[in-house]
Amino acid sequence: MAHGKITVGYMQNYIREKKNQRDTYEPMKAFVKLSEEVGELARVMIRGQKHATGEADLKNTVEEELCDVLYYTLKLANALGVEMEDWIPLKEKINSERYPCGIDFDPEGDGRE
Repeated sequence: MAHGKITVGYMQNYIREKKNQRDTYEPMKAFVKLSEEVGELARVMIRGQKHATGEADLKNTVEEELCDVLYYTLKLANALGVEMEDWIPLKEKINSERYPCGIDFDPEGDGRE
């Protein structure tokens, strides 16, 4: 399944621009939905980490729930007015100083050496 690159900024803007969503951008509602999705991911993992092989069997898999967690994390960021691409580099810098890992965070690179 090869696709083009998806950035955090693209995904956050895409979510922001969607007009026909059932749920709202109220922070508490977005947080509750994110919490629900984390619970669903936990349930899938506890039950044996079923993995998807394609679109036909995506339902109730680790891949589906990870996508949902990412989606609602960015939706919550939107509800709170937080641009994640502005904060991820700073957070990674702090993490690297605290827990050195031998590589630098380089958003311009592809992360694969």
